[in-house]
Amino acid sequence: MKNIKNNLTLKIIFLMLMTDVLESVGELFFKQGVSATGTDHVALQNCLIFFTKLVGQPTLWFGVLAYALNFILWLAVLSRIDLSVAFPIGNATYIIIPFLSMIVLHEKITLLRWIGIACIIIGVTLISRSTESEQKIL
Repeated sequence: MKNIKNNLTLKIIFLMLMTDVLESVGELFFKQGVSATGTDHVALQNCLIFFTKLVGQPTLWFGVLAYALNFILWLAVLSRIDLSVAFPIGNATYIIIPFLSMIVLHEKITLLRWIGIACIIIGVTLISRSTESEQKIL
């Protein structure tokens, strides 16, 4: 396997940010598509009707498109940086989705969730700093 350097350039950070945004937007579209079906609860008894309604929702397909673009960009990220570095840093969706949920879906985010988000930010910062310290050692 090719040795990939853990050099977090601005280009790689931008690509990771774009994957996070696309994934978050995709999730938002999925939620809007599911909500537009008018189905409160999916169970075995109503899953065929639910999926029939869902397939007709344009927002579902916007979400699929966002995920497809996310997939392509994510492969570009993985070709440039180790997965053990990219995955934790590239999961800012845990931060982006609560903001989008508040703004677009009018969901309430509790204090406990904000504390969790702060912990995620601290963890991502530590992981991104670990690549810098590894480069100094090498």
